[in-house]
This record gives sequence, structure tokens and C-alpha cells, in this order.
Amino acid sequence: MSGNALLSLVKGAQKKYARNTSRTINLKEGKTRVRILQASPEAKFWQELGGHWIKTEKNGKPIAVVGCRDEVYDEPCEICTAIDKATRAAEDDDTLAIIKEWKARRSVLMNALIRSGNDASEDPQVLEMTPTTFSTICSMIEEYMPDYGNVLDPNEGMDVVIERKGKGLATEYTVLPAFKAKPVPKEAMGKLIDLEEFVEKEYFRGDETKALNAISNMMGIDVGQRAIANKAAATAGLLTGSTGSVAGAEVEDADVQEVDPTDVENEVPPPPKKAAKAAAKPAAKAAQPEPAAEPETDTDDFGTDLNEDDLDDVLGELDDLDKI
Repeated sequence: MSGNALLSLVKGAQKKYARNTSRTINLKEGKTRVRILQASPEAKFWQELGGHWIKTEKNGKPIAVVGCRDEVYDEPCEICTAIDKATRAAEDDDTLAIIKEWKARRSVLMNALIRSGNDASEDPQVLEMTPTTFSTICSMIEEYMPDYGNVLDPNEGMDVVIERKGKGLATEYTVLPAFKAKPVPKEAMGKLIDLEEFVEKEYFRGDETKALNAISNMMGIDVGQRAIANKAAATAGLLTGSTGSVAGAEVEDADVQEVDPTDVENEVPPPPKKAAKAAAKPAAKAAQPEPAAEPETDTDDFGTDLNEDDLDDVLGELDDLDKI
């Protein structure tokens, strides 16, 4: 390989891997100029996101980051249910403060060209913003559409300048239109990121059991980790038996260090004995048919079986004794 060919190859690799494409872009302090991208005039250009950041100590590193099914898919969320149980079990304010940080953080994702600042790029990136900021952008689009047409049009549309001030709870965002904007390169429109797929890949990677284990171990309560593990296995169609084998191979439990060794949550429990017996009954019946049921009889205190005719005879004999 020549030096020029190698240099070209390395530059291509550097461009591809210099930026972590799996992360989202969060707005920095100051002003950032962005261009929101829409695949087509009818396409939804945003994606709702809610994430649970599970950690066991204040200001600690998250043990697991899991998407909230309630926020993303409008479905029941097992993590939310576990958090509710943990809240009821908490015994001090410090624990409650940690649990509060587990609750879903809501945000909105969009494809965007970041046109200023350290994150500037000519390739689309996933821009993450607060629901309030997104609502402001929607209001701006609605306001300017009658006079300027589709403000998200890649050729005739406009940029927006978002200014961030402050930090933490004191953070404020201001959104202003930038009417003079460069058209979006056609190459960029061909690189739009599938936001639904992005959320599924980054926030629903199967770490639910890991998150539940962390909550259970910290609070000393059962939050249903085993049920979640079994549900995931059944949904994937991989459950083949009580040994936990999948497609001819043993299941590898990558999170075993997070689990109480006396109760491996990811291990698939053997089928109940009653279910096994019930499954075996048809074969047993086929091999040896059951005898026909005998007519029901009443039994006296001495263990003698009496049918109705015998009982009439006894009563008749008692009547004859009364006549003597």
C-alpha cells in the first residue's frame, strides 16, 4: 500500500471514529446555531425519550441506563414500578434523594446539523433537548409557516439559534430564528439517523434486569427481576428448557456480578412439578384407561357401604321391631 493510499485510508477512519456516533448532542452554554432536519414534509422529525439512570450512591456513576417504556412507547414500565416500590420502602431522606434521580428524564431527540461550537459537523447528529425547548421550537415553526413556508425545508428553510444560560435547575433556553441560512447539503440528507432505531439500540439493550438487580440489592426488596428475565427470554423465542440453553449453547450471564449469588435472577427456573405432572397425564391415560366409576354409595359410621335398596330393607326391619 502506497503512502498516499494509507493516508487516505487513515483520514477516512479518523472521520468515522473521531466522534462517538452513539451519543446525543446536548446544548452547551452560550449560543448554538443548528439546522433541524426533516426527511420529508410529512415525516415526524422528532422522537420522545425517557431514560432511567440507576445508581446506588449520590453523584455516583450509573450502574445502568434504561429507557422508560411509559415515556417512549406509552406502555407499562417495569422500572417505574420498581421505583415506586423502592420509594415506599425508603427509610431516610438520603435514600429518597437517590431514588428521585432514578425517575425518567424526559427529553426530545431530532436530527440536526450543528453549525457552530465544538460539536459542529457537516453530518447529521442526534440533538437532545428539553421538552420545553422543543415546545418553543414547535411554536416558532407554527408562527413562521404562514409567511415563510416549510421552515424545515432543506433548501429554503431556516436555522435556529438556541442560547443556553445557567446550569442545573437554573438553566434557561432561548430560541430565535436565523432567516439567512445555507441550504442543507444533499449528502447530509442521505445520512439521517433513524431515531426510533437509535432509541431502541441505545436505551433498550436488555439492561432492565441489571437495573432491577441494582434497585433490589440496594433496597433489600423484591422488584420482580426474575419475571423480567423470563419475559425477555420468552419474547425472543430463545427459551428451550430448564437448563437455560439457547440455540444449543449455554446462556452467558454477563451481569452475574450484580446479582445476589443465592438468587441468580437471570437463571430460568425449572417448570413447576404440577405442570410437569399435568403434561404427563394424557400419556398415562392412553397407556392404562381408567376403570368406569362405581355408583355413589352412602357409608355408615362402621364403614359399611349401603345403597338405597339396602337402606329400605333396614328401615322395614326397624318398623317390624316396633310392632312387637
